[in-house]
Order: sequence, then C-alpha cells, then structure tokens
Amino acid sequence: MTTVLIAPIGLDERCWEPSGLLAGDAVAHLLPGFGGRPRATPPATMAQLADEVAAAHAGPLDVVGVSMGAMVGQNLAVRHPDRVRSLLMACTGPSVDPAAMEQRARAVEQGGWDAVLDSTLERWFTAPALRQDPPHRGVAYARATLLALAPAAFADGWRSIASHDVRDDLARVRARVTCLAGRQDASAPVERVRHVADGIPGARLVELDGPHMLHLERPDAFADAVRAHLQDAAS
Repeated sequence: MTTVLIAPIGLDERCWEPSGLLAGDAVAHLLPGFGGRPRATPPATMAQLADEVAAAHAGPLDVVGVSMGAMVGQNLAVRHPDRVRSLLMACTGPSVDPAAMEQRARAVEQGGWDAVLDSTLERWFTAPALRQDPPHRGVAYARATLLALAPAAFADGWRSIASHDVRDDLARVRARVTCLAGRQDASAPVERVRHVADGIPGARLVELDGPHMLHLERPDAFADAVRAHLQDAAS
C-alpha cells in the first residue's frame, strides 16, 4: 500500500522531514511549480491535479494532504473513489472564495515576496513560533522555501486553489477519512474543517492544538495522528 503525501502551496518534499512521515512506502507528490517542478501553463485545476496524482501512483492509495494538498486529496477521493483507500486531510475546507484566491495571486505577482511573505507566515504559524529565537525549524524552512520560489509559481498555486469546490460531491466519497483541524488555525478554523467531516459518510474529525501548518509546527502530534489514521485504515 502506497502512502502519498501532498504538501501545501509552495512547499516541497522537505516539509515532511520534521514529522518523519516520508519513510517506508510513503512518497511525496510534488505539485506543478513547486520543488523544482515546471509550472503548468495555464495553472492546473484541482480536478487536473487529482487526475495527475491518480496517474502517477499505482494501486490503492492512502493519501495524506495538508491545506492545498488536502484539497487535491478531496478531489482525488471524489474523482477516483476506487483508487483511494483512505484520506487524511488537514487544515482545509470543502471550497474556497475564488475572488480571494485571485487577489492573493495578484498580490504576489505585483509585489513579489515583500508584499506577501509576512502575511503568509502569519496565517501559517502561531505568533510564538514566529517570534522564536533561534528560529523555529518549521518557520525557517517555510520562509526559505518560499523565498526561493518564483512569485509566479506561488500565484499559479492560488489560481489552482480557486477551482476547489467539492461541497456537492463529498457524500460520494467511499474512503476512510480523517479530517484534522488545528485549534489555532487562522486559515482553516475547526468549523471549516468540520464541514468536510460532516459531508463525508463515516469521516472523523480530530482536533489538535496548533496552527495551519500543523505538520511543521507540531510535527510529532501530526505524525501521531497520521499513524493512528493509517492503522485504522488498515484494520
């Protein structure tokens, strides 16, 4: 059984290092424009990204996604129900505001990282983690990775996210699903994650103390939740 790890917008396979999840049969799936992958022109829709994951990995899959990666996972479970044995989706909801996503895309295109880096990190991490000295490992990784990324690739990610809306399709998901929420998540509060859990038959909602980037700020707790989910999926 292959576990496919799908990262948030702008990040790469190194985001899984703090949690130790990229081991054994786990593989990281990089989205277009991130981690050295070429950009997709025009930006891929969520449906296209889900189809890409299904084509890239053989057999039944256990899918773990955070934020944008969890959106791809939801679309994958909707579009390829026979391929997804289980899905752990963290820190996201069943839909987005397309206009807000376009606004974020334009902000980084027009102003570069100077215009969006601080606000992005403030949405992703708690204030104590951002103030930590020496720098928190997860914050330092996210900052350096984003600064090394072309602003246009980040804009592409927001435009891909703008196509995410599975509200009418969640009831058709057959996979074993855990919805993981961070109690201090400013981007995807617990109630937003609960909308996904309520829409999928048999889905579980699990709350953890932590922010949007749970896997970076609270890697041990995140890894424990993933392992419990995978153990349950295999039973």
